[in-house]
Amino acid sequence: MALLDPVRRAKRQVGDDLRADPYLPYILLAALLLSSFWVWHRLPNFATRDERWRVVDPVEVLATVLDDPRLGSVSDGVGYWRTYGSAMYLAAVALLPVLVVAVATDALPAFTDMGRHLDVGFWTHWLRTPGWMWTWSVLLVRLANVAMAVGCVYVAYRIGTTLRDRPTGRLAAALLTVTWAVLILAHEGGEDIPSLFFLLLSLYFAIRYVETGVDRLFYWGALAGGVSIAFKLSGGVSAVMLGVAHLQRARRSEAGLVRGAVRPRFLATGVLIGVATIAVGYPSILFGAPAEFGARLSRAFGSKSQPHGWLVQPSWWWILRSYLHGVGLPLAAGLAGGALAALRRVREESLPADGLRMALVGVGVYLAVFSSWRYVRTHHLLPVAALLVVVLAVVLARLRDRRPAVGRAVVAFLLVTSAVYAGAGTLAYASQPRDQAVDYLRTSAGADDTIETYTYDPQDAAVPHTDRVDARFGVGADAFESRCPEYVVLNYHNAVLYLAPDSWGKRAEVLSNDAVEEHVRTLLAEDTYPYEIVGEYGRTPRFLDGKGRAPMYQRLLRVSVRPRTMQYGDPQDMGVDQYTVVLRRTGACET
Repeated sequence: MALLDPVRRAKRQVGDDLRADPYLPYILLAALLLSSFWVWHRLPNFATRDERWRVVDPVEVLATVLDDPRLGSVSDGVGYWRTYGSAMYLAAVALLPVLVVAVATDALPAFTDMGRHLDVGFWTHWLRTPGWMWTWSVLLVRLANVAMAVGCVYVAYRIGTTLRDRPTGRLAAALLTVTWAVLILAHEGGEDIPSLFFLLLSLYFAIRYVETGVDRLFYWGALAGGVSIAFKLSGGVSAVMLGVAHLQRARRSEAGLVRGAVRPRFLATGVLIGVATIAVGYPSILFGAPAEFGARLSRAFGSKSQPHGWLVQPSWWWILRSYLHGVGLPLAAGLAGGALAALRRVREESLPADGLRMALVGVGVYLAVFSSWRYVRTHHLLPVAALLVVVLAVVLARLRDRRPAVGRAVVAFLLVTSAVYAGAGTLAYASQPRDQAVDYLRTSAGADDTIETYTYDPQDAAVPHTDRVDARFGVGADAFESRCPEYVVLNYHNAVLYLAPDSWGKRAEVLSNDAVEEHVRTLLAEDTYPYEIVGEYGRTPRFLDGKGRAPMYQRLLRVSVRPRTMQYGDPQDMGVDQYTVVLRRTGACET
């Protein structure tokens, strides 16, 4: 059973670490608790639009095969819409318990309908699927991400321990545990955390290869890097870091850098392993749907060159804002300072210096790529933050050895402030405005009460999973009083933002409509229609209070000290984006 040997070695290594380091179990427990705290938020709704599609990816294949049971149907199912790499495999494994229950309870047709969505609207797709099915499907996929997040923390521990010693490993693991970007992405189903796990694993194997010169470790790094790419294309930076590892090992060899680097068979084997892993990891390649893989590449490299639909800012603004939001101001300063301090050590001949070079090259490649994008979100910068955490841990460990008092003070300051920042953001999952609005409607609305809201996608909406919801794609006074719903729910993105001045941003400019603005304003005034505001949830938008946009420096400072700020677009809706107003009818409508 040679195939199981790596699993046994990994299990033995984890056991040895847990026994040898009494602090490690507590760090991993903290990572587990923070990553899983209130992980059921928004259910049976979705944390993000992408989360929905990651969950239904494998169901699309199942539905297509059941509709047309033949071998080619697998390829048709993979190409049904946007199958996203190895995230489909992970979701398929996570959804197995739900599939078993669906079969046992004769609910298989409802389960497979999750995978048939192109011919129906978002609301129909969400509402026709039983709430319990959405809840458990999404929750299990999120829990898989939680496990991967804890795995990232452990691999960071291994990297720090290998580069220097166990205290360095503990510091790297602890800092990654309180990195807000990691905790955000652990609370949704997606590919970012799994890709990061395998990216860090590839870096670990690269460091071990430089340390020992054992070719097998390089190949394991190529395999892990290939899996990282199969989850998310940005994992391709792992190949760059492996290349740096190869050159560093060659420089250490007796043959010297030039001769030692020329190993055609060795490099070809590594490339072959990586390419084969990517091919297997992308269902569109493995099952013969090349058009979908080509479309994936086109979206990845083409869409980022276009301005974001909500806000048009230069790339440096997006990078800085997302970086500050992802780690918080104190850790952002610490990571930047650690990188600058590490630059002074890259010429040293030591294993820690080798690790710093690999991590810094990886960061440099990411930032070079992102600098050409028109928008960069927090989740894009997740691997940058993780690599900088490794760099900072090594730098702080050296500082703690050379100047113990200063080193301990800096470490304590960064850990405490980062824990407060990330902890505040995580605790807020238990009291999200949209969930509070849903809880109110679930307990207050009657069995026959209609709930009207204005958005084309339920992911934007703060409403219960019930057929009493009347979702309208536009806000307007036309026939409103004849519909006379019992409740009206106004969300920020598709209703309240109509009240913002056109200069507020690209989205406000697109929504500019005098008639709609008047309808929303009239509802909120409570003096024309027989409706009263019974719930206002979340932070009130500044434009409702007559305030203009804060200066740019204030906005950048705010995102670095307030973890739950707007992320814009596909990521989780936070901050003012969750602002919700619930109105209840107080009398008869005039028709």
